[in-house]
Parts: sequence; C-alpha cells; structure tokens
Amino acid sequence: MPLWGLGTGRSLRRYRRDAAAYRRALEPWQQEADALRAHMTMAHTFAGADAGDEPSVPLQLAPGERAFCVLERASLVEPRKRPERWSAGYSGFSFRLARGVRYRVALGKGKKEPGEEAPAAVDTGAATITDRRVVFQGSKRTREWAFDKLLGYHNDGRVPLTLFQVSNREKVSGLLYERAQAEEVHFRLALALAHHRGEVEALVAHIQGQLTVHEASRPAPPELPPAARSALPSRRRR
Repeated sequence: MPLWGLGTGRSLRRYRRDAAAYRRALEPWQQEADALRAHMTMAHTFAGADAGDEPSVPLQLAPGERAFCVLERASLVEPRKRPERWSAGYSGFSFRLARGVRYRVALGKGKKEPGEEAPAAVDTGAATITDRRVVFQGSKRTREWAFDKLLGYHNDGRVPLTLFQVSNREKVSGLLYERAQAEEVHFRLALALAHHRGEVEALVAHIQGQLTVHEASRPAPPELPPAARSALPSRRRR
C-alpha cells in the first residue's frame, strides 16, 4: 500500500522537508569530518619531505630539513603606511544634500594626521613551509620566518592570510594565499611546528578532540510518521 494513501499526507510532506534539510546539513558535516580524519592520518604518517623525496621544492633545503608545504602562488604581506590625511577642526554647520547624506563645512583649523600602517601585498612568488622555517621567494624579495625566532603567528579568519611575529624583525609580516588553500595551509603549518617542537602527539590529541566534538554534533535524521512506519514491511523497519 503506498505511503501517500495512508491519510498521513501532511506528515509525509513534513517528513520530506525534514529529510531534505537533513541531507543539506549532513553534507558539510561529513566534509568537515572527512577533513579532520585526513588530518589525523597525515599527522600520524607524514613527517615532511626532503630534497630527494620532492626535487621540485623551490627552496634549497638545509641538511636534515624537511618540507611540509609549498605554495606556488603566494603574496608577501608587509605593513605599509596609508597616505597622510587632514582632519577637520570645528564643524560650524551642515546641510542636507540628499536623503541620509549631509555636507559638513569645517570652520575651525584642521590638522595633519600621519597615515596608519596597514598590511599590503608587496610581492608575489612561492612560499615553502618546513620544519624549521617559512620562506617566501618572490620576484623582488625574499623573506624568512625562522621557527627558532618565532614569537607567534596568526591565521586571519576573514581573509586567507597568515602573519608572523619573529624576534629578529620589528614589524609583523606574512603570507596571503588562495582562499581554497587556507584550511590546508593552517594544518600544514601546525604540523611543521609540531615536528619542530617535538609536539606531534599533542597535535594528534588536539585533532582527536576536535573530531570527538564534531562527531557529537552529527545532524539527526528525521523519523518517519508512525502510520507510515507501521505500513513498511517488517524487514525495512529494522
């Protein structure tokens, strides 16, 4: 007997809507779970590649140094001063130009303010992450961030940008890369640092913790309406 002949049409329509919503929610959840499991496997098995393993690595690796990631298209980001600007003094009056727009006339004496520093891409090239350093090699500049001198780093959550603070350089600088590479870059950098510091087991435990939390958030499938469930053959209800 067809399900839609059971007098439960409204319940079945609701079930179909809930099932479609479940499938939409499950897809990104599964992608995240797969990525965490892949990272777990790599953390367990990948210890970097030397020049013999990967002769295409653009960086001249030091003896014993191992590469964890190569970004073929990256930009060097450094702080750059914005142009100086004049700030108005006392504003005596204003009048309306259009709805929500007002024109303000400064009557007092203004002052010149220095431009703020903001990160800007200054060169493009390749970047290599190893278990000792991150190196950018561009058409005009080369920049190295050594892990022995690393004070901290920051992965920007809004743009695919990683900034480094090292003790031998006063200003923060870093790398801009393709958005699709961001998650993998973040992981490869964390793995390279874990090998440098001897903290691979701690990284694996961290990923396992993330996976446990993520698995607990798996979307729950909707339940069939009782009348529809009772009409199914017994072997399908198991």
